[in-house]
Amino acid sequence: MKTIIDECGIGNKIYFKKFIDFLYKRFNVSRKKEINILFCNIDKIKELNQQFRKRKRPTDVLSFYGYSDNILGDIAICCEVAEKKAKAFKMDKEEFILFLITHGFLHLLGYKHDSIEDYEKMVDLQKKILQEWSNL
Repeated sequence: MKTIIDECGIGNKIYFKKFIDFLYKRFNVSRKKEINILFCNIDKIKELNQQFRKRKRPTDVLSFYGYSDNILGDIAICCEVAEKKAKAFKMDKEEFILFLITHGFLHLLGYKHDSIEDYEKMVDLQKKILQEWSNL
């Protein structure tokens, strides 16, 4: 099951669910594993970042690993931060949100970026995945 909670009025739930289906298939993840995505405001992401990462600032995306075999995990995306970063990177907002969903999804699969090199590899993989998606 894939649940999207849209507190920002972002819309396009069907489009994002199709993209998540694409990620499940690409990484051979069982469709029985549940994922939840929360599109939230800056206050909510700051609260989550403080509570779970002890950081008193907003961020664009947070991932929370599944707590049972049936749950892949949860991803929280801040709409306001995503919109600002999309403009800064000269990307379409929807495309940048796919980039963030991919980032969160990779974390749920165990990908990490504890070094600059790991971060660059992960970003390169995200770009490759988005290119594959756009070629469908």
